Amino acid sequence: MSSDTNNMPEGSPPTPLTLADEPLERAAALAARLYVEIYRGLERRPVSPRTTRMELRRLLAGRLGDEGVGLEAALEDFERLILPHSMGIPHPLYLGLVNSSPLPAGPLADLLVSALNNNAGAFSQGPAAWVCERELVEAFLNLVGLPKGSDGMVLPGGTFANLQGLVLARTQAFGARVPPSARLYTSEAAHFSVTRSARVVGFDDEQVVALPVQGRGELDPGRLADEVRRDQARGRRPFALVATAGTTGTGAIDPLEELARVCRGEALWMHVDACYGGSALLLPELAHRFAGIEHADSVAVDPHKWFFVPIAAAILLTAHPQWGEQAFGTEAGSYIPQDGEREAWLWGLPTSRRASSLTVWLTLRAHGWDAIRGAVRRDIALVRALEESLRARGFEVLPDGELSVACARAPSGGRGAQAADDLQSRIAARVSSSGQAWFSTARHAGRTWLRFNLLNLHTREEHVDRLVELVLAAARDDAG
Repeated sequence: MSSDTNNMPEGSPPTPLTLADEPLERAAALAARLYVEIYRGLERRPVSPRTTRMELRRLLAGRLGDEGVGLEAALEDFERLILPHSMGIPHPLYLGLVNSSPLPAGPLADLLVSALNNNAGAFSQGPAAWVCERELVEAFLNLVGLPKGSDGMVLPGGTFANLQGLVLARTQAFGARVPPSARLYTSEAAHFSVTRSARVVGFDDEQVVALPVQGRGELDPGRLADEVRRDQARGRRPFALVATAGTTGTGAIDPLEELARVCRGEALWMHVDACYGGSALLLPELAHRFAGIEHADSVAVDPHKWFFVPIAAAILLTAHPQWGEQAFGTEAGSYIPQDGEREAWLWGLPTSRRASSLTVWLTLRAHGWDAIRGAVRRDIALVRALEESLRARGFEVLPDGELSVACARAPSGGRGAQAADDLQSRIAARVSSSGQAWFSTARHAGRTWLRFNLLNLHTREEHVDRLVELVLAAARDDAG
């Protein structure tokens, strides 16, 4: 509700917002109808809207002013202006970036979390959120298998979790300043947030050693050990490894057990980026592929990826929380009450934090681990079926897929390497621009691949069949 201050005497305070005058019940009912429409109408809307930046700028220009339009009118604008021009991430034929379709409890929880607006940085500012986060962290520590005394916290995204893991590693090895001789190791297939986070922590790019990968994109433990020893002989100081449990490009899982052995032998901090693949720890049939993760010094997991929770919610787990206290502890902030317990703002990067732990907690409370476990298992099975269907139609399929990423190449008819790569890009662009499905491409082993990544609750066999038809049609149209 807006207030008119034009006729007020100079120095008079503005009229406060009065909740009694707000149409909360009607607005909440309208928001509930939109919530239902988003879920029930998934396949009535295109996966990607056919619009341009310029068109949307023209459509939305000049709509923010001193006077508001009210709750109901703003929600009607959402229905008319925002919803038709938004990506259909939960659509069954969205197989693109590592974004998931959220379980229904998550968006409802987000509404309530926003209404409470508790600051999860300290118990005094969010008591229930603090305790729910403790329960959540314990559950993920048990899932990963880190030892007694480990701890963790919820952060706003996997980049923040990887960044905080590197801060802990740096603090343990060097304190607050990175010496020029320091070396951090990762793979060429690691997420780009690793290099970006390393820059923030204080590394130059040449101090981050991105090792070549093998197979589907796995780091070679022998190559890591050789590189560490060469660097030691050159007077450099190897101190940490970032391994990946589920690369976002091809779904590769690094050999964590052997990498942990190298890290123990060379006194390297081992950070595991399990932001995408961590949910596969729920599947007994894949648990052996994560053997060694329990030896990690820190692990990043993203519930907002394959645990089907809304963006943004990541968890940083560590066997050494004391290094967070050393890195972030401060005597400032004396106005924030403390009671001797470890507070998130004193051992982690954020100060104020959205209570995303409540969103994750309520989602798990409503749906349970079995709902997530079943969805992860179905996604993997559907992606393997997609691979088989494309292979049967003459596509080259990247072998040894284990998670929910499939990479394939349409036959190029003997064209040169660049022409074959361009063909894959055109097929992806043609299908995506149709609005009927969305997927991307990825570079692997020097070639461009069609990349399909399924983190979806709603995809079924008929959707996979439809996707294959769309890809084949795009390939035919390109040839014609």
